Amino acid sequence: MQRRSPIVTKAALAIASVLIVLFAIPQSWRGFLPGILGSANFRFGLDLAGGTQLDFRISEDEIAQQLAQLDAEEAALGSATGDRRNEIAFQRQVLRDQQSNIVEAIRTVLERRINALGVSEATITPSYVGNEKHLLVECPGVIDVQKCIETVGKTIQLEFKEEHTEATAAFETSVRAKADQAMSRIRAGETLQAVGQDMGDELGMSYTEERQYFREQLPKGLEELFQRSPAAGILRREVTVTVAQPQEDGTTEQREIKGVALAELTQPRSTAERGLNRADEAFPLLAQQEKDLSYRQSKEERLTSASPARLAAALKSMKPGELRAVGMEDGSAHVLFLRLFTPGREEMAASHILVSYRGAAQADPSVTRTKEEALARAQELKRQLDAGASFPRLATAASDGPSGKTGGSLGTFGRGTMVPEFERIAFALPKGAISAPVETPFGYHLIRADSSPTTSPDVVSYDDLRIPAGPDAEMRGNGIIGKLQSGLVKKQEPVVTARLLFFSLVPSGWQDTQLDGKHFRSAAVTTDPTTNFPVVQILFDSEGGRLFQELTKRNIEKRIAIFVGGELVSAPVVREEIAGGSAVISGSTSFDEARQLATDLNTGAIPAPIHLVGQRTVEPTLGADALRTSALAGFFGILVVMLYMLVMYRVFGILANISLAVYALLFLTILKLPLFLVTGQYIVLTLAGAAGLILSIGMAVDTNVLIFERIREELRRGKPLKTSIETGFTRSWPSIRDSNVATIITCSLLFIIGTSIVRGFAVTLGMGVVISMFTGITVTRWICRWVASSAYAHLLLPRVSTVSQQA
Repeated sequence: MQRRSPIVTKAALAIASVLIVLFAIPQSWRGFLPGILGSANFRFGLDLAGGTQLDFRISEDEIAQQLAQLDAEEAALGSATGDRRNEIAFQRQVLRDQQSNIVEAIRTVLERRINALGVSEATITPSYVGNEKHLLVECPGVIDVQKCIETVGKTIQLEFKEEHTEATAAFETSVRAKADQAMSRIRAGETLQAVGQDMGDELGMSYTEERQYFREQLPKGLEELFQRSPAAGILRREVTVTVAQPQEDGTTEQREIKGVALAELTQPRSTAERGLNRADEAFPLLAQQEKDLSYRQSKEERLTSASPARLAAALKSMKPGELRAVGMEDGSAHVLFLRLFTPGREEMAASHILVSYRGAAQADPSVTRTKEEALARAQELKRQLDAGASFPRLATAASDGPSGKTGGSLGTFGRGTMVPEFERIAFALPKGAISAPVETPFGYHLIRADSSPTTSPDVVSYDDLRIPAGPDAEMRGNGIIGKLQSGLVKKQEPVVTARLLFFSLVPSGWQDTQLDGKHFRSAAVTTDPTTNFPVVQILFDSEGGRLFQELTKRNIEKRIAIFVGGELVSAPVVREEIAGGSAVISGSTSFDEARQLATDLNTGAIPAPIHLVGQRTVEPTLGADALRTSALAGFFGILVVMLYMLVMYRVFGILANISLAVYALLFLTILKLPLFLVTGQYIVLTLAGAAGLILSIGMAVDTNVLIFERIREELRRGKPLKTSIETGFTRSWPSIRDSNVATIITCSLLFIIGTSIVRGFAVTLGMGVVISMFTGITVTRWICRWVASSAYAHLLLPRVSTVSQQA
C-alpha cells in the first residue's frame, strides 16, 4: 500500500493539473467539452460588461404599522385570555419572521423576474444604509432599461385568481364596452395618459407610456400611425399583438392576441437607429458592411461525419438561442446562432399485426372477442407466419389496427414513440424476425423488424456568419457577439413615438378575485397523514376564510391560480368547498418543492413594497474599454514582475516565475468555477476586483522575495544547498504568515462593512493572498527541492558564491 501512495499522488496531481489548465484557457478553446468543462467562464460585473444597476429600497412601513396595530389590539384586551390573544401572538410571530427573512425572500422574487427577462449573469446584492435595507440589481448587457425597471420593480403581491379561458360574445362585448368607456372619458377632456394609468393595471389591459416604435414593433393594425401627425388625436383600431408565451419544456412560443387599441402620437415621425438583436437581421447587415464576411442560414441540417468537426461539436454543445464564436483549423472562424437542435435518436422500421379484444384501449366497438380468445388468435397467426404465410397479406386480412390497410407497416419510428412493452421487443429483434405475441394496452401484437435499429444524426437550424482566416479571426468573432448582445449593431429606420392602451379580446386565462395577500396569514410545510407526502398548509384571516370558501365553492374541479409578483407559482385543482380559513395544497414531489412554494406564498404576503431609489447605466463600450485596460494591466504587471525576478534572482527567479504561473492558473480557474464547487453562486469580476487581482500579483512575488533572501543568507554562511532551502523556508514562514494574515483580516473587514464595490476588491485581494501563500510555500518549495536533488543543483550556487566572495 505504501508503494502505491506516490503513484496515486502523482496521478492525482497530474489529473488536477490538466483540469486546472483546461479551466484556465479561454472558453472558446474548449467549448466542445461536456458540462462545466466546456461552459465555465468569467462572470463580469457592470463596470466591465456594461449594463444597468438598479437600487431598490425595501419599505418596512406597512410591517411596522401592522405590528403596532397588533400591539394596540393586545393592549385593549387587557388581562383577558383566549383564542384572540393566541391569534395575535401567532400573527406577530409571522410578521417578525417575515421581517427577518425579507431581504432573501424579495431577492428570490427579483431573481426570477430577471431570469424571465433573459438576462444572464445578473447579480443581486443586499446592501444596508443605516436602518434601510436595499437590494442592488446589476444586469450586465441590458439594453432596454425602462423595461428592466418596469419588470423587476413592480410590486410583489400575492393574488388568487380563477380560470377564465373562453372568449364568449359576452366577454368581447364587455371588453369593447371598456374601450368605449375609455374613449368617452377622453372626449370629456381627460388625456390618454391619465386614462391609461387608471385602467392599465386591470387584468386583460395594458398601458404603455410614451415610447418609440419601429414599424415591426407596432401591433398589426396601427401601421397608419406612420402617416399621422400628433394633432390627429386618438386612433382606435382592432389590432393583433404578438407575445412570447412560455411552454412547459422551457421554450417560448409566439402567440397572436387580438384586441382593441387606443393610440396617440406624441411626436412627429422621425428616424432612429434600431439595435438588431436577431441574428437573421444582424448577420446579413454585418456581411454588407464588412465585405470579407459571409452569411449563411442553415435549416434542418443533419450533422454527419462529413460535417466540420469543430463546427458540429460547437453546435451540439450549444443551447437554442445561444451565440458562440468557433475557431476553425484553417484559421477562419464562425459566429453561430443556434435556432433549433433536434438530437439524433435510435430508430427502426417495423410492421405489426394487432389482435384486439373487448375492453382494450381504442378497441373498435365491433370487436367482441375476449382477452383469452385474442391471445389464442395471435398465437394461431404466429404459427401461420412461421409456416411461411405472407406477413403483409396476413396483416391486411387479420389486423385490428389501422396499419392493416398498409400491410401492417408502421414506417420508421424512434425510441419513445411506441408504448414501452412494444418498444422493448421491437428494438431487440434482428432484421426480418417476427416476435411472439406481445401484450400492450391495445391488445396482442405480432411484431416484424423491417430494419435494424440505427441512430439518426442530430439535426440543427442555425445562422452562420463566417470570418475569413486570420490571426485574430476568433477574437473578431467574439467582438461581433459583444456588439450584437450590447445592441451596437444598428440600422436606421423610421420611428414613431406614441402612447398605447390595449384591451385584449382574448381572456388571459385567469380573472381577478377579491382574495389577495391582505387576507393571507401564513403558509407552512407539513405532511399528509394518509400518504406521508409533503403538503403546504395555508391560513387566512376571518374575512379571507369567507372569500376563500366562496371561491372554492364556485370552482369545484377547476383550478385556482396563485400569483406572486405577477408570476404564477401554483395552480391547484379544487376538489371540494373549503371552509374554516385553512386549506392544504398537495402535489409537491419533494420537501424542497413544498418549501419553495411556502416561501413564495409568504413572500407575496409580505407587506413590504420596493421602491427604485437609484439607477446607473454603463455603456457597453465603456465596459469593454475597462475590461481591455484591466487585462493589459494584469498582463504587463505579471510580465514586469517576472522580469524583475529573473534579473534579481537568476535561476531562483525562473523557479519563482513557474510558481507565479501556477498562481495565475489557479486564480483564473477559481474565478470561473462556482463557489465551493457545489453552489450556483460565482465570483463576479468587477473593476475593483480586477484592481485587487493585480495588487495580489505583487504580494505573490513578495512571498518569494522573502524566501529567496533567507536562502541567500544561509548560503552565505556556507551551509549546503538543501539545508539552506529548508532553513530559508522555515525562517521566512513567520514573516509571510503574519503579513498575509494581517492582509486577510483587512480584506475581511472591508467585505463586512464595505459597499459592493469595496467587497469586490476585498474578495479578489484576499483570495489572491491565500493562493499566493499556497504557491509560495508549497509549489515553490517543491520546485526548489526537486532542483536541489537533481543534476541542475549547481545552477543555484554560482551567483550566491560570487556574492559571498565579494562580501
